[in-house]
Amino acid sequence: MIKVLGIGNAVLDVVAKVTDEYLIQHSLKKGTMCLVEEQASKEIYSQITPVKQSSGGSVANTIVGISILGENAGFCGKVKNDELGKNFIKSIKETGASFLCEKAISGLATARCIVLVTPDGERTMQTFLGASTTLSPEDLNDNFFDNLKYILFEGYLWSSITAREALYKAVTIAKRKKIEIIFSLSDPGLVGMFKDDFYNFIKNDVDVLIGNQMEYETLLETNDVEESLNKISNFTDIAVITLGEKGAVAIKKNKILYAQSEKNLNVLDTTGAGDMFASGLIFELCKSGDIEKAIKLGCRVAGKIISQYGARPEGKII
Repeated sequence: MIKVLGIGNAVLDVVAKVTDEYLIQHSLKKGTMCLVEEQASKEIYSQITPVKQSSGGSVANTIVGISILGENAGFCGKVKNDELGKNFIKSIKETGASFLCEKAISGLATARCIVLVTPDGERTMQTFLGASTTLSPEDLNDNFFDNLKYILFEGYLWSSITAREALYKAVTIAKRKKIEIIFSLSDPGLVGMFKDDFYNFIKNDVDVLIGNQMEYETLLETNDVEESLNKISNFTDIAVITLGEKGAVAIKKNKILYAQSEKNLNVLDTTGAGDMFASGLIFELCKSGDIEKAIKLGCRVAGKIISQYGARPEGKII
C-alpha cells in the first residue's frame, strides 16, 4: 500500500566529470539547470565521457530513496515506449517502488539530463525533457491516491502546460482525500521564471515546502534564512531550507530547528544531495511526524549520496 506518491519528470541521468574551464567555454553557469532541445542534448553527449547512467529526475530519485529506506512509495511520470523508457521503469521497480503511468507509444523520446560534475562536486545540468513534458491529467487515476499520506511535486512540472494541469488535478484529488502536499522548488532559475505561480501555489496548496538557500532567496527576495522561514511559515505547515555543508533548517509552528551535515566526507558529486535529503525527510515524516528527526535524517542520507557519483543510491543508504 503506497504511502507516498511522487509526480514529476521521468529523466535518464547521464553523469560526466568536467573541468571548470569546460563550463566557461560552453557558457554554462555552474550549479544551474538549463533546458535544451534534443539536438543540443545530443551534441553535449557527444563531447563527454559518462561515468554513470541511470534513470532519474528529482522526484523519481526521492521516491527511490524513500523506497530503499523502507517506506512504500510510487512514482508517476511519462516515458516513451523506447529503450530508455523501459530501462527507467525497470530501475524504478528494482528498488521496490511502484511505477504508475502508462508509456507513450508515439511522440517525443524519453527525457535525459546530462549532469556535468566539476572537481568541487558541484553539478550543472543540461536537460532535454522529451516525453516527460507530455504528462497530462489523463495519466492520473483516482485509485493512485488511495491510502496516501503525502504527495510530492517538483517545480520542474511547470515547464509543461499539460504537466501543470496534471499537478492541479492531483491537488484537487489530494485535498478531497486529505493528503498532505509536499513541494520541492527544484532550481533557482525555475523559481525566477515561475515566481508568481510558485508563490500562489505555496500559499494556497502546499503543506511542506523544500528548497535550498538560493531557491528561497529567489522566491522571497531575502538572503536571511530565518527571515525566509518566518515569511513562508505564514502559508505552510512546514518549511525546510537545505544549507549545503552547513546542514539544514526547518520551521514548524514558529519553531526554528537546525540539523548539521555529515562531517569528514569525501565529496565526489552533489547531484543527488537535495533529492536524497528529501527522501530522508519524507521517510521520517511518514514514520514519526517529527520534523527535527526528519531534517537530521535528511542530512544523513544526503551525506551518503554525495560520496558517490550519480543521484541514485547504490544499494542500502543507511
